[in-house]
Amino acid sequence: MKRIATAALVLLSMGAGPVASAASVDGIWGVTQGTGVLCSGAHVMVLRDGRYIKALLDMGTTQGLRDLVEGTSTYVFDGVQLVVAASLSLARPEPRQVFQWDPVGQILRREEPTPSLTFRRCPDRELLLLNR
Repeated sequence: MKRIATAALVLLSMGAGPVASAASVDGIWGVTQGTGVLCSGAHVMVLRDGRYIKALLDMGTTQGLRDLVEGTSTYVFDGVQLVVAASLSLARPEPRQVFQWDPVGQILRREEPTPSLTFRRCPDRELLLLNR
């Protein structure tokens, strides 16, 4: 009986760890400015299921407010550190980025490259892309 309980605890810790960690950073993140956060009209990070998107949200277009994708990449999150792979965007490639996760403050602090920036959550929603 003791072996079954131990095996169950091991399976629970293995199953809940990475899934819970990845889910905790999924969403839209904007740069902190003063006491607020820039969520529209400025670059934001969209993190979803291992995919990183750099986007400008709520840009005025002839189709109304739309979101413009500036670059894409992938990310890995281990529960403490978020690493975004280098973006291979033709318009403006970005270097690898490293963030530290603060679960208490619910913030991501960019450590690489400099300058150091702090990101907070924006209201989560689906991207409304511009039709070209």
